[in-house]
Amino acid sequence: MDLFLFLKMYSFRLQFPSHSLSHNVRGTKFLGSRRFFQFIPILLISFILNCQKSETQLDYDKTQSVGQVSPEEPWRFSPEFALDEKYGTAFCASAKEVGSGFTIFLSNKSQFSALQLLNGFHRSANDLKNNDSIKKLRVSSFWMEKNDSKNKLKEDHTIDIELTKAKFGKQGLQVVDLDSTFVGNVIRFEILETYGLGNTGRVCLSEVKMGEVKKEGFFHYPWVSFDKIKRTITQFGKAERHAYGFKQLVLANAKGTILFYDQGTVLPVFFKPDQTFSFSEMYGEGDPTGFLPSIVGTYTILQSTEEGLELNLSYFDNGGIERNISWIFKRAEVGDEDYENFKTKLGTKFSEVYQPKTHFLFVLKEKETGRTFYHYELPIPK
Repeated sequence: MDLFLFLKMYSFRLQFPSHSLSHNVRGTKFLGSRRFFQFIPILLISFILNCQKSETQLDYDKTQSVGQVSPEEPWRFSPEFALDEKYGTAFCASAKEVGSGFTIFLSNKSQFSALQLLNGFHRSANDLKNNDSIKKLRVSSFWMEKNDSKNKLKEDHTIDIELTKAKFGKQGLQVVDLDSTFVGNVIRFEILETYGLGNTGRVCLSEVKMGEVKKEGFFHYPWVSFDKIKRTITQFGKAERHAYGFKQLVLANAKGTILFYDQGTVLPVFFKPDQTFSFSEMYGEGDPTGFLPSIVGTYTILQSTEEGLELNLSYFDNGGIERNISWIFKRAEVGDEDYENFKTKLGTKFSEVYQPKTHFLFVLKEKETGRTFYHYELPIPK
């Protein structure tokens, strides 16, 4: 019988009891009971809805990695590339680093009892050959209370599994039955041993899916937040554009100093490939208050995100004391807040000064004060 029809009929019977009940003491007793039983359909519906909220649906929150190749370049080998359902992308880590791997944090408590993996790097047959693949992988599940400030993990299950040598493409898919149900909201994959193939020093995993083994084969559990995974990868792409812009700035600096502007103030900037930098004295109109000109030192890229490259500038002041300041470099594009701010500052001169289709718009922003400088004279390579 249709569930909805059953509940409706059941509710109808409770509200209109059989006429065999008299309107005396028995009827009075039933009135009190009826109020209780009228809640049963609601409780049943609530129970059914809660059952439909399956723990086999995976809700991605974030990932963390250990030993990832070029972590400052997240657009290359981040864990999300092992979750994106594309064979040509992969998570890659140092083949020599102990404990390399990644952890998936979920927004809900989930379960799985089998894995489907695509071992190695499958961007091309040469990539599969030139990169290591995993021989032994440790899989663990944990439960972490979200309101636990100490982020204590309660281990549920852990198992070491041995994978076969990678074959290129779809034929390389491997299904591993874990022989037990793993439950938790933190899932960790740790690389214990590799096959020692390849010459890049990287070990890669192209795809991993969680699910169960049924009679008809492997059944993978869906990501209910797959759009969030794709959005994270899109953010990696934006970070890559900022890094590419900075690379072009460094190349241009090989030919001379680059000038950044803030209204009428000019800031000569120099970033070299050997990770040294210099900011020369500012000149022209404008208020240089709060900025330390004429500094020379070294720079380090702390991280690259969709918001830009965070640079740490280290130098010694006039008193011989080492200073460290943070600046943000970004390649601003149409629609960005910094792009619109630049357009507003130039006003009617914008179209005369800057050509967005042919030239970069670079932004240097002092993180502490927010003081911002722009460079718009470097052509985009064709």
